[in-house]
Order: sequence, then C-alpha cells, then structure tokens
Amino acid sequence: MTLFDYPPALPHNHIGYWGPVTATIDWCEENYILSPYIAEVVNSFTNFIFLLLGAHHLYSTIKNKFGYLYIFISIGFAAVGLGSFLFHMTLLYEYQLMDELPMVYVTALPFGYIFAWNSSKKLKWIWGLGTFITTLLFTYIYIFIYRNPEFHQFFYALLNFGLIYKTFNVANEKVTDLKAKKQIYKILILAFSLFAFGFLIWNLDFVFCPNLIFIRRNHLGLPFGILTEGHGWWHIFTGFGIYYFILYNQLLCTWMHDMQDQYELVWFGIFAEVRLKKDKKIN
Repeated sequence: MTLFDYPPALPHNHIGYWGPVTATIDWCEENYILSPYIAEVVNSFTNFIFLLLGAHHLYSTIKNKFGYLYIFISIGFAAVGLGSFLFHMTLLYEYQLMDELPMVYVTALPFGYIFAWNSSKKLKWIWGLGTFITTLLFTYIYIFIYRNPEFHQFFYALLNFGLIYKTFNVANEKVTDLKAKKQIYKILILAFSLFAFGFLIWNLDFVFCPNLIFIRRNHLGLPFGILTEGHGWWHIFTGFGIYYFILYNQLLCTWMHDMQDQYELVWFGIFAEVRLKKDKKIN
C-alpha cells in the first residue's frame, strides 16, 4: 500500500525553522517531518476549510442582507482558520492564542445576542455587557494566570452548549410551522453530529497516537498515512459543523424577526444558504 516512505524520524529535541515549541499543546502529527518550514503540514492546511466556508458565509450574509452580526461571525469563522494555520505551522504560543481566542469570541457574539433577544433594553445591556466582561475575564485568566488548554476547552464548550440550549428554546417558541421546525432541527442535529464526530476523532488521535505513528510509518506510508492524521479530520468535521450551525442560526433568525416568509433554504450539493426572496434587511 505504501507509495513513498516517511522521512526518517527527527530527534525529540529537534528545533525547527520557527524555533523551540512554546505552545502549551502539541499534536500527534510529527513535527517538521514533511517540511522544514511547516511544523505540522496536515494540521496546517486542513484549516483552509475554515477560510473557504467562512468566505462563503460572508458572501452569502452580505448578499442576503443578514446584517453586521453575521458579517462578524463569518469573519471570525475565517479568522479561526487563519489563526489555527499559523499555530500548527509554527507551534508558537502567540499563534496558539490566535487559534483559540477567536473560537471563543466568534461564539460569544451570538451567545450574547440570543440571550439578550426579546428582552427589555436594560436586560439587553446586562447580557451584552456581562458576556463582554466574562469573555474579557476569561482572556486575562487564560493568558496570564492559567494557561491550561482544558480551561479554554471548558469555557468554549460552555458557550456552545449555552447557545444551543437557548436557540433550541427560541425555536420551540417562535417556529410555529411543523415542517420548518423539523428542517431547522435537522440542520442543528447535522451540525452537532459533525462537531461531536470530529471531537471523537480528535480524542482518538490523542489516545492512540503512538499506534497511529507506527501504522503510518510501517504500513501506510505516504500519501495514505495522511488519512490517519486525526486532528486534521477534526478541522474538517468541525469546519462543516460550524458552517451548518451558522445556517441553523440564520434560519432561526428569520423566524425571530418574523421574516421567515421572505427567506428560503437553498441547497447546492452539500452547501446551502438562507436566501432572501424579497429585498428587506434583518436588523
């Protein structure tokens, strides 16, 4: 099955082009094996899925007049991919933050918005300011006090589960058409399933890392060994999971603003957009 052998393993203390590893986490892909200039080639270039899908959402958001919130979300989606590319390319701590912090910020935006929605002006300010201060506090703690990636993962998961919980409740309240409700829930289930499956592969990559490296080097070789880079698959499945989750939120947003009759979900292959049928903007 092997077409090409992997290059010889580098010593554990090897220092690559970008200098010593300063990130608080390293991955199963062997560093600088495939390129002297890119620490983790597969983990780096699989981030292009975030850039491409983020660009598509940005174009669709502007074309279909979804407003500034989704413009920021789309840009943040792409920014996660750029930060993650730089992180895996260099394994430097400053680029690790460019990967991890945008993940939090792009989730905090819709989190604050959905919890403030349909509230009094005072509560909207409380939710908006509270989300901002909490996120700022997390950033300070994570950078200066407790640099544990599990802390980041916990806070990020908390934001996501809170967002899913609230949007689910809003959908139950606002979406009165049974067919539309099933459609919205199907997209939510699809998004969550892709994210969860990617997370499973990521964890298997951690647990079985030595075994995976052995299989790549002794049985698969190149290019087939690339298919066993679990963190790269995490990027791909997570990218599509976020893509569909944004679609889910956009569909729900049309119902939240009583504009569901002016929008439709249009599929083209595995991609889709919530398309405007009439020229009216969601504020």
